[in-house]
Amino acid sequence: MILYCSVVCAGLAFDIPRACIDLQEMTGQDSASEILWNWLLRQIRLTEANAAIHNIYKRDCAAAFFDLNSDGEDEVIGTHYSSFKNGNGSWLLYVLQKNSKGVYQEITGEEVYFDVRHPVCILLKKTDGYRNFQVFNSIIDDDITYVYNQGKKLYFKKTK
Repeated sequence: MILYCSVVCAGLAFDIPRACIDLQEMTGQDSASEILWNWLLRQIRLTEANAAIHNIYKRDCAAAFFDLNSDGEDEVIGTHYSSFKNGNGSWLLYVLQKNSKGVYQEITGEEVYFDVRHPVCILLKKTDGYRNFQVFNSIIDDDITYVYNQGKKLYFKKTK
């Protein structure tokens, strides 16, 4: 009986995934990827033609929609394959939210590097009204959980 309770109670300490998003399955042609592409172009201040000169293409966007705060409005979670970091297996993950003016803005408070060969898991647990999410980081060979900070209105790495 004690062993059973220990196993059950220990299981409650872990965050359980609600959904896992495999960005490798996404294409640059869907609407979430289109939103990410347009946002990226604004950030780097290039036209699509000028981005192509730097080998930055729309087809390399991979994004999906997910409502992280249960407000009925989907956020965009995605990457661009040109964000590959120094050949070490890490890409930047972007989380975008539409503001009151209808413009998407990034809500990650720090760079989120992850291994795109592993899914982004949206967790059941919420912090400050937003679902936590977890990514695999191949540099440290471990999962990293990100939680929302309502005061800063951004996601940050969860501290242990």
